Amino acid sequence: MAKKIAYLTIDDGPSKDMKQKVDFLLSKKVPAIWFSRGDFLEKRPKEAIYAIKKGFIIGNHSYNHPYFSKLPLNKCFKQIEKTDEIIDSLYRQTGKKRQAKVFRFPYGDKGGGENVEKGWPEDKRTFIQAIQNFLKKLGYKQPLFEGIKYKWFNKAGLLNDIDVYWTYDVMEWAIKEKAFGIDSLRKVFERMDENYPEQGRGLNFAGSNEIILIHDHFETTKIFIPIIKKLITKGIKFDLPKFQIK
Repeated sequence: MAKKIAYLTIDDGPSKDMKQKVDFLLSKKVPAIWFSRGDFLEKRPKEAIYAIKKGFIIGNHSYNHPYFSKLPLNKCFKQIEKTDEIIDSLYRQTGKKRQAKVFRFPYGDKGGGENVEKGWPEDKRTFIQAIQNFLKKLGYKQPLFEGIKYKWFNKAGLLNDIDVYWTYDVMEWAIKEKAFGIDSLRKVFERMDENYPEQGRGLNFAGSNEIILIHDHFETTKIFIPIIKKLITKGIKFDLPKFQIK
């Protein structure tokens, strides 16, 4: 029987501990897409350059991580474009070709225009589509994540958008905030052992592959390695998606 495949995505970096995480993932032959903030890329370019040189993908996660639904369109566009330019610059410094342009919205918030400036479209669907169109104009494409079979995910059409969503959130970030009853690594592990495929907890479900979300936060560096080790024990094969080339 084929192993369950997981595509690892890491948000909010680069942290000052990114190199340590990159080296560990390399040692375990775990590839990943690092959805990175533009302001952090400016602050810690060496960490991102190191990851690129080691074969990891740097994705766009906006400039300073706002809720897009609270921004007017022109500021949404600026968040994307400014970070895109920073990533281009980093790839040029490495001398390596940028394999693909991939984007993830902060908080998974695709926009909606609660505070729309006069003259911008006020219909939420039109607003959201305008951002998707802008991503496409800049050359962004969603990679081909094969084998994602969850009904909830496909019903929402998440594989049809330009941006990249996730099927499983590790939720290690919740420990710091004590959110959703998760206040320890033990609680994170207990959640990983659950089996509710259509409620976003399908790690133990053989019927679908996964797009896994974890974060590059300084506060959770100490539990990053144990979490990856726990995922590996589940017999998951980590891979990169197929990138759509123009």
